[in-house]
Amino acid sequence: MSEGKVYRSESTRWTAALLTFIFAMLFIAGINELGGGKGGSTASTVIGVVEMFVALLAIAWSVFYLAQMGVTTSDHGIVIRNWFRRRFIQWLDVKEFNFGTGVDNLTLRESLATPYLQTYVITNDDHHYVMCGITATRINRAESRRRVQEILNRLGEEKIRYIDEIR
Repeated sequence: MSEGKVYRSESTRWTAALLTFIFAMLFIAGINELGGGKGGSTASTVIGVVEMFVALLAIAWSVFYLAQMGVTTSDHGIVIRNWFRRRFIQWLDVKEFNFGTGVDNLTLRESLATPYLQTYVITNDDHHYVMCGITATRINRAESRRRVQEILNRLGEEKIRYIDEIR
């Protein structure tokens, strides 16, 4: 089995690139405030520095975290990288990978968040965990969902390979 294979939707990196661009524009706007504006205001300079600091933090998050969202496989299990946290699940605990439409016990919030497009890993104890880095898009939904289903199928095949190896 391959160590550290990463699965993610095609749109994940594009989303990260777009947000990085937006945050870079915010940083440039902060640079423009450093001159103090027309009247040379200290408050304007402080706002510019804060704006630049927040933009740098957002750029770092976008590049080093958002762009890395997805599922990484190993011999021991999977690591799900979502918006703000990671979660490790052992292969033996994984029941299946599915879209939200195939999950029975979605919360109200999850049911309202387009389960047709969102993917989950379901564990043997019927808990489910969202996989934000593997999501179909609203643009050309059928084709996007088909591509994401291929990713889910490959994850399922890796799980089967692992189970076969330990037998």
